[in-house]
Amino acid sequence: MEALLATLRASVVSPYNAAYAVSIALMLTRLDDRPRLWLTLLRRLAVALLATWVLGTISDLVFPNSITWTVLPACACALLFRDFRAPARLTRTCLLMCAWMYSLTAAEVVNAQVHGGIYTAAGVSLAYMLAVLAAIQLLERRGSLEGPDVSLTSVVPVIVVCASGLVARAILYLRSDIGVAPYSVGTLESVLTCLSGQVAELVVYYAVLRLVRGFGERRRLQAERHLMDARLAALDAYRESGENLRVLRHEVKNQYAYIKLLLERQDYKRAEEFFGEMSMRANPTFLHVNSGNRLVDDIVNLELSRATAAGVDVDSRIAVPPELPFEEIDLASVVMNLMDNAIEACADVPAGQKCVRLALIADQGSLIVNVSNPAAAAPTVAEGGRLRTTKTDADLHGYGTGIVRKIAEKYDGVADFSYVDGVFTAKVMLALA
Repeated sequence: MEALLATLRASVVSPYNAAYAVSIALMLTRLDDRPRLWLTLLRRLAVALLATWVLGTISDLVFPNSITWTVLPACACALLFRDFRAPARLTRTCLLMCAWMYSLTAAEVVNAQVHGGIYTAAGVSLAYMLAVLAAIQLLERRGSLEGPDVSLTSVVPVIVVCASGLVARAILYLRSDIGVAPYSVGTLESVLTCLSGQVAELVVYYAVLRLVRGFGERRRLQAERHLMDARLAALDAYRESGENLRVLRHEVKNQYAYIKLLLERQDYKRAEEFFGEMSMRANPTFLHVNSGNRLVDDIVNLELSRATAAGVDVDSRIAVPPELPFEEIDLASVVMNLMDNAIEACADVPAGQKCVRLALIADQGSLIVNVSNPAAAAPTVAEGGRLRTTKTDADLHGYGTGIVRKIAEKYDGVADFSYVDGVFTAKVMLALA
């Protein structure tokens, strides 16, 4: 018991343990902008200190001078801090443990030169870890391992490199402990080994980030293409039915003229029979919007039909010229994506509030598309600026707003999304020139 208390007391007052706990809290916490970040860091620092003190004490008692002093606290905190998906958390843990082992060598080399004592060595280790963390943050600016399509197999290269680094450090310590060969951190070989190992880990980590980002980009393009194909298929089907409707309206006009003629001849029986036959064949569907632009009419009428089927009212205002200088797929994607999102959002609001406002207006050299709808909660923003979907099959959804932004940029325009007082508004401007 005395040995346990003495070891625990030494572990609590050790500046190395404090520096390592700070490194754990920083490395295993996402440092992007979010509310209450400092409070989260303080809580995790407290947990990391406890884990380092307790597990470090056990490690020193059972395995003196073993690298388990580094491995156990990091693994325990990785299980407790659940900000990351499993691949991201595992990779960060491996990078943390290996970087700390390398930092110890750097600290001992510096301390051997300046003779600053344990506090100087702990400060050097912490500075080393902060430098590694800064490098990791720089590498993660264009990607991360937190996407839904990142698997454990994707991060195997990083884990292998980190494991080899830990094994190399363990062998050096064990050789010294059992007296096979003395361990000298002042040798050039030891310094270069740590440096090359750290650089190799970061390079492999960057390569994995690029690979994962490439897979994510390919998946995103496939999802966007699938979404656009579905939009076009729906529009083509509606156009076909719309053309049939126009033919039917022309036939109805002629049929009404024939009925009028029968009534003028006072052939009421034949008129009644003919009217009954016509009613059996007539399609009760009529066009809702007739702006003079065939493409706009088809797109808007299709969305109005969907809204009606979903029990959603639509207040539309259309003022466009007969011809617009946009590719059909682009204009259809903008309007249909925004309208579909608005109609789906109305599913979560009370029945009396299910109303979407649509404005499609050509004004001052721009086409303005404005869609607003009530929303139960503010949308969350995912990586790349796209709005995060709430659907269970998120891999193939949530790309609509990203597509709209790209189309707006293509036509020298802008796309803006806002949420104010329970109303979500999407506004897109496309240059007509």
